[in-house]
Amino acid sequence: MSNVRKYTDKQLLEKVKSLDSFESIPSNYWALFVRSNEDQANVFDDKCYIFKGEKFVTVTSCTTNKGHKGTGVVEANVWNYDGYKLGLHRGKTPAGVQAKGFPYRRDFTTDGKTNPTTEIKNDIRGFNFHAASHDLKSKTIVQSIGGWSEGCLVFNNIPEFYNILNLLKPQKTWSFVIVDEFEAE
Repeated sequence: MSNVRKYTDKQLLEKVKSLDSFESIPSNYWALFVRSNEDQANVFDDKCYIFKGEKFVTVTSCTTNKGHKGTGVVEANVWNYDGYKLGLHRGKTPAGVQAKGFPYRRDFTTDGKTNPTTEIKNDIRGFNFHAASHDLKSKTIVQSIGGWSEGCLVFNNIPEFYNILNLLKPQKTWSFVIVDEFEAE
């Protein structure tokens, strides 16, 4: 379960607008991930906020971190405009798949924490936006990341993920940004 602090819509929007890579708030649906400072090993301790333009729609728990050593970690505090499009995760279930490359680093540490140790790269690596299940009808809330994330952005509440995906489906692509948990005024 996520322990990420609570933010108002205004605080979240101010944060993403302050990033160097900010161009504009997308007018359609987009995702804002907040990466937990706790960074508990193998725990879905991050949050994903869905907005349509500047209007908050929903929030759910997720992970933006790896489940295994040597995997990718998508960079925080960088806008990824039109980063995802509808596709299949591992050819099995509906998901967001990379529409273009976005910045990431590798983490080869074995301490269970997210410690990217390589230079930033920017290419398509299959860092998908998906649920922690291949069962479309699952009512499960998955408790541990396990092998579900090798650089992907993964949702542990399966019904909430499919509700979000249904919002995003009509769009050709959707944008996202990950921010590190922050102090808000």
